[in-house]
Amino acid sequence: MSPKTYTTGQAAAAVKITRQTLQAWIAKGKLNAPETQLRDGRAVRLWTESDVARLRKVRSELYRKEMGRPSKNGRK
Repeated sequence: MSPKTYTTGQAAAAVKITRQTLQAWIAKGKLNAPETQLRDGRAVRLWTESDVARLRKVRSELYRKEMGRPSKNGRK
């Protein structure tokens, strides 16, 4: 049986961030993403369970440093 994989959107949803946020983190070098693969003529990133676990850790570190979006009501 092959290991479960996630698309970028699914990986982002699994750690409760948007796909756009995840792509921005990748572009800014805050996270090393899996290599792109061609699937049905499209380049996709397939995230494994261990990649998602690493993403959870990165998210907690970034949001702990208050780099996340501030809450709408002004509280931290």
